Amino acid sequence: MKNFRFYTLLYIDTEREAGSVNGIKGDFEKQIRTYIRCCEVLAKSLAFFTSCELTVLTNQKDYIERNSVGLSVVEIPFSLIIPRDVEFYSAHYKIDVIDYFKSRDDKGEYAILIDNDVLCLNPIPQNLWNCIENKIPVYYNVTNRRYPAYGRERLIRDKEILMPGESSLGIWAGGEFIGGDRSFYEQLSDEIKLRQEAYFEKYKSFHHQGDEVLVSVAIEVLLRKGVYVCDVSSFDGISRYWSQPTLHVQNHWKAFTSNFLIHLPADKVYISKIDDIDEKLDIRIGRYLVVKRFDSWVRYEVRKTIEWIKAKCLS
Repeated sequence: MKNFRFYTLLYIDTEREAGSVNGIKGDFEKQIRTYIRCCEVLAKSLAFFTSCELTVLTNQKDYIERNSVGLSVVEIPFSLIIPRDVEFYSAHYKIDVIDYFKSRDDKGEYAILIDNDVLCLNPIPQNLWNCIENKIPVYYNVTNRRYPAYGRERLIRDKEILMPGESSLGIWAGGEFIGGDRSFYEQLSDEIKLRQEAYFEKYKSFHHQGDEVLVSVAIEVLLRKGVYVCDVSSFDGISRYWSQPTLHVQNHWKAFTSNFLIHLPADKVYISKIDDIDEKLDIRIGRYLVVKRFDSWVRYEVRKTIEWIKAKCLS
């Protein structure tokens, strides 16, 4: 079986504190501990269903090792200069991770980078094994989930800012899953670097700020150059599930349980509190999501009603 490994990024900016993490309430230390715990749970789920190890890439290895149990941690160089007011600040450092995969000595390893608010639900699908064996790079296409929220024209227009003189296909890559060998990451890194300066000059004009913008453009360019990058959503490699109301049509949770990996971007605190990893993990997640989505729907409807009443009173 080909040499491969799962990785996740946990960048810790103790100077920036509140801006270095996203989506968790509480002080900085509490937030970071939640992210570290998410890494631990992800590692346990991967070990249970795949017998594979997770490596955490970070800028502060000692910090994580002082606050974690059993994590494999590697400290790598980070050189990207990121505006302090940018959204998804830490996610931008995935660009440095891509550079790391490009430049390291292990030329033969197939590296899969996933977010740490992800859980493994099933063994590695044969489709993914085939991609690994044949050195076929992979990504997660989330285009159809973004159109309802932002519109086709907006996604295409934003990408074309970084593709001057070209018409974009509007493909959008989710930042939670990408994989390939050193050759792929070298090509990806090179395409990103050509557009990196323009992105940071114009980031405020994009509908989204983060690594996804640059990676989406780079992958589209590679696809148009004839580099085959497989979409893992075509074989349930990963899916993104929102426990909050969405503008796109989202299937019932049962439709997600056949996935190899599941991304729960709004449920980091829940993930951090998971103790048991077994074959019934998807059932327990489902029970939690039923309650969470109902609660979110009620609050959403209450807000809509209040806004309607205010509008009527002012009219």
